[in-house]
Amino acid sequence: MNLLLYFFLRKIFVKLDFTEKYIYQRKGIILRCFSVMPLSAVVRVTVERSLIMRIFGAKKITVFTVRGKLTFYLHKNEPLPFLHEIRSVPLKPRFLDVMFGAFADTRALGGIALLAAFLRRLSKLFGGEYFDGVISAISDTAETLTNALSVLHIAVPKIAAVLAVFVLAAWSLAFARKLLRLANLRSARNGNLLRVQSGVITLYEHTLVLNSAAAVSVSPLSAILAKRAPVFLRGVMIYPAVSKAKSAKLIRTLCDIPIDSSLRIKPPRSSFFGFCAVPFWWSVGLSAALVLVYISERLRSAMLLKTALYCGLIVSMYAVMVSLVCMSRSGLTVGKRTVKLSMRRGLRLFAYSVPRGAIAEETVSQSAFQRRSGLCHIRLATAECSRPVARHLVRKECPHHPPT
Repeated sequence: MNLLLYFFLRKIFVKLDFTEKYIYQRKGIILRCFSVMPLSAVVRVTVERSLIMRIFGAKKITVFTVRGKLTFYLHKNEPLPFLHEIRSVPLKPRFLDVMFGAFADTRALGGIALLAAFLRRLSKLFGGEYFDGVISAISDTAETLTNALSVLHIAVPKIAAVLAVFVLAAWSLAFARKLLRLANLRSARNGNLLRVQSGVITLYEHTLVLNSAAAVSVSPLSAILAKRAPVFLRGVMIYPAVSKAKSAKLIRTLCDIPIDSSLRIKPPRSSFFGFCAVPFWWSVGLSAALVLVYISERLRSAMLLKTALYCGLIVSMYAVMVSLVCMSRSGLTVGKRTVKLSMRRGLRLFAYSVPRGAIAEETVSQSAFQRRSGLCHIRLATAECSRPVARHLVRKECPHHPPT
């Protein structure tokens, strides 16, 4: 619908003007919406060309600022007057690195939502027969898996096998989508602009403005074990797999952020429980619930309840392990030009490389328990609303720590 209204009928529904300082846009006929965006506030421009857009010679432009965005459609040969051409030689990773980046950035929960939306769209377009066929295929695969495990004298409830096959199928679908999106990834920088291009079916071109943005290295457990991680800038993956030894050079080359070699402040070993307290108590509670289920005669045969409790216990124990692994890699490094902060968020380790000029506020906080142990949290607030937190650091070791 947007392609029809704002591209094919663009002269009727849209009026777009570019000046030296602003972008003016008017949408609609009866109900009109006016938008004015200053070019000085632009931090990212994304050009998207899906297969349908490429057939009709269209492209979708999304201009981002820190607080909002503006979307419009142009012909494929129409230039954007406020973007300069980048002629630098692009940095292109190997295909294995792209596969690793897609693997590291694929999430099971996102895959489940994607598969559910795909099945819903499939049933709407082609009827319930195709939907029933996909569900039947998942059920048959789960039954085959259950029979194969029973030969090895491993008893698995069928509902658990169905859930496992569904999650694996969802993750595989999300991984394939991510790989197609990251294929042919290449990055080129010219001055204060970084252009990242990728995609096979849908083509993406991101132009990022290097005005004190924080580079973020995101590492799930697989990336931590492989000692390689993808690097993001303003939510865009600029390189899919880079080792810790080469990350400083890559961030300096592509993002213009120099990494200073300074003393790193780590959380002490005595603070390990502060990192894994929440998943640990979840594990304790779920273990107690499982014991009660096996003790109770009425609930002993409730296979669905036991399966849900076992799945929750496995996830919580995995979270405890990830928290302990991330603890040894968390901390704060304060340099003359850059602050590097590593923290766990969810089940991933985030390493922020923030230019000191981009830090709007530094906050030191202590709970009642931390005041007794001499620990604190340090939160950095940037102009882009990012608020990374270094947790459980020794207060006396922190730079510029306030007096007691």
